[in-house]
Amino acid sequence: MAACVGNFLEFYNFMAYAFFAPMIARAFFPNTSGLAGLFDALITFGAGFFLRPLGAFCVGIYARRHGHQAALMLTFAIMAVGSLLLAATPPAGWLGIVAPFMIVLARMMQGFSDGGEVGPATAMLYDAAPPGKGGIISIMQYVTQILGMLVAVIFGLILSLVLSHDALYSWGWRVPFVIGVAILPFGFWLRQQIPAAHTAQHEPHPFGATLRLLVTPKILLVFALIICGTITNYLRTFGVSYAIAVLHLPPGIAMFAMTIGLICGVTAVIAGMRIANRNPDPMRFVLWVSLLGTPLCMVYYGLSITYPGLWTQIGLNVTIFLSSGLLIAPVWRLLFDAIPDHSRAFIFGLVYAVAVSVFGGLTQPITVLLIARFHDAMVPAWMIGVLTPLSLLAYLGLRHLMKPEHRPGAFSPLPDRAL
Repeated sequence: MAACVGNFLEFYNFMAYAFFAPMIARAFFPNTSGLAGLFDALITFGAGFFLRPLGAFCVGIYARRHGHQAALMLTFAIMAVGSLLLAATPPAGWLGIVAPFMIVLARMMQGFSDGGEVGPATAMLYDAAPPGKGGIISIMQYVTQILGMLVAVIFGLILSLVLSHDALYSWGWRVPFVIGVAILPFGFWLRQQIPAAHTAQHEPHPFGATLRLLVTPKILLVFALIICGTITNYLRTFGVSYAIAVLHLPPGIAMFAMTIGLICGVTAVIAGMRIANRNPDPMRFVLWVSLLGTPLCMVYYGLSITYPGLWTQIGLNVTIFLSSGLLIAPVWRLLFDAIPDHSRAFIFGLVYAVAVSVFGGLTQPITVLLIARFHDAMVPAWMIGVLTPLSLLAYLGLRHLMKPEHRPGAFSPLPDRAL
């Protein structure tokens, strides 16, 4: 819980912004409308990604010197300030051009914090797991990402049902951010309770040798897998803005369909963890889910465009979150196990931050631009269709490079009750 609480709040705040992007566009970019306003809001959303690599680099070095707990307390404090600024900034109607700049500053602070958060938190989970099961237990980081998104969209659903359209767009969108700030004291308390046994560091590894690991074939394939996973993840979380701004559906329908999809996503990730734990080499499972899930996602995108409404949105969200959730554990277990123990916090944090900052921050704005440029609402489906074979090639390449004794499944499985 201590390792994951920061990740939960980071993604809760990050995705609350993404889910409420149409409302935030109205508050801080009142001179634009439609897809143009949404683009401005998403570019501001993307600003938070550009400082992730710097956060990963700085906090990674800090963690090497002072330990994981100190690093996680630092990132939590920075995230708290950014969240408070985001929740308290008045709209452009009050502050004028200063308001968007304050939002950009808040997003950059959150991005720096999140970049530094992922590496130490994941390394702590990996080290605390039973021998040989770090790659599976570390998936809890992704589970808490989905839970953060789920809580954010549930708040969005409730607000869209109980508030009028004008109230939701004027002040209702701020409520999730205020709640996020209120949760911060609990997170600080929880992280202070981390047992000393789980804050121990590995033997120091020469920093130059660690940097050279970044250009080895295994780490480059890890980077490729994270890039593909990042783009598809932000295409999935684009669902609310896509339904509202592209398909012109009410916010309540968009939020409800996303809620159902995220619930299915959490269930699928836990099921995938059990499958990966039992299966020494889940290659066939990965292939079948990828080859069946991707065409089904594309079909549901077409149905949601032809017959926009609640049921097609539910079908689309359930399909994309189920197919991706089942693959998270087998793919990310291979990914985590490929990174050396002594440099896992720094390497994973930096590689993840670079991939997410470049591709995560730009995925949704570029998707909006492509939809507007080609007048084709199927753009997200085509992107998923291209990314699936690329991610499969990276997965198979990394699997081939892993030595047999380091491949997932080389150890006895955990009891089912442990998962």
